[in-house]
Amino acid sequence: MPTRIDDRERSVIGKDVIVDGLRVHYYEHGGGTPVVFLHGIGGTADYWRHAVEGVGRTHRAVAIDLPGCGGSDPLPDEGSPEETAALLWKAVKAIGLSSPVLVGHSFGGLLSLMMGLDRPEAVRGLVLIGSGGLGRASNPSLLGLVFTPLGEVYPWLARLPWGPEAVVASLAVSGACRPWRLPPQWWRSERKTASSYDALRNTVRSLRKTSLPWGQRYVLLDRLPELPMPCLILWGTHDQITPFWHALAADRRVRHGTLRFLPFTGHLLPSEAEGRFLRYLLGFLDGLATADEPPS
Repeated sequence: MPTRIDDRERSVIGKDVIVDGLRVHYYEHGGGTPVVFLHGIGGTADYWRHAVEGVGRTHRAVAIDLPGCGGSDPLPDEGSPEETAALLWKAVKAIGLSSPVLVGHSFGGLLSLMMGLDRPEAVRGLVLIGSGGLGRASNPSLLGLVFTPLGEVYPWLARLPWGPEAVVASLAVSGACRPWRLPPQWWRSERKTASSYDALRNTVRSLRKTSLPWGQRYVLLDRLPELPMPCLILWGTHDQITPFWHALAADRRVRHGTLRFLPFTGHLLPSEAEGRFLRYLLGFLDGLATADEPPS
C-alpha cells in the first residue's frame, strides 16, 4: 500500500515492487523524464527526500532503497555490487522507467557507473556525486570498520544508550565540511538508520564487499571513455571520504562530461548544500531536454 513520507511532502509517495521475489521499496514524485536516485552505503532512499520533491516538479523522480536498506529486502548471500546493479535494472523496468537519468551518490555512484556501462543505450544521462569507483583511495576510518574488530562492535552501537547519536555525529564530522549546515531532516533520518542493528550490520557488510586493505576494490576509471551519455560530476572540495582528485581523474576520461566543485562542502554534498546541488542538477536535466529537442 502506498505510503506518504511526511505531512510536508504529501506529493512524495512510497511504493513497493517485487523483483525476483524480493521487495524493492522506492519513493516517487512527478511525471515526465525519469530521474533515478541511488544512495550510498549506510543510507536509505529517504536521503533524497528534498531532491525528489524538487526534481519531481518537472520530472518523474524516483529514489530506490538499495537491497537490505530501508524497506527493500536484502539479496541472497548479501550480493555483490554487480548483482545489485543487475537487480536495479530489473527494478527500473518493473517500475516502468524508460531511459532514465541516473543520479548516484558515493556507493550509489559506483552502481550508477556499473548500470551505465552495462546498458549505455538505456541511460539518458549520468550524475556522479562523490562517487565510488573513480580511484583507489578511501577514508582510513571506513577501512577500520572492515579490517579490524571494530566492524564487529559497530552494529551494537544501535542498542547502546546514545550509541545512535554517536554514529550520526561521527558521520556528520567525517562527511560534512560544516556539519551544522546539515538540515534537521538529515539528522532525523540518519538517527533512525543508526538505531537499527541490522542497518549498521549491513553497512559493515557492504563496506567489506567494496573494500581492500589498501582502498576501494572497484576502480572503473579506464572504462569511462565507454560512456556515450552526458555526465555531470559533482564533488565537495572538502570531501574526506572520496578525495577530489578522483573527480579530476574522471573528468579527464569521460567523453561528454562536466565537472563542478562545490566549495566548503564535503561528502554529504546533496544534504549539506541542498540548494546549490539542486540548481546544478536541474540545470543538467534542462540541458538534456534541450539536446533532445529537434532543431528549428
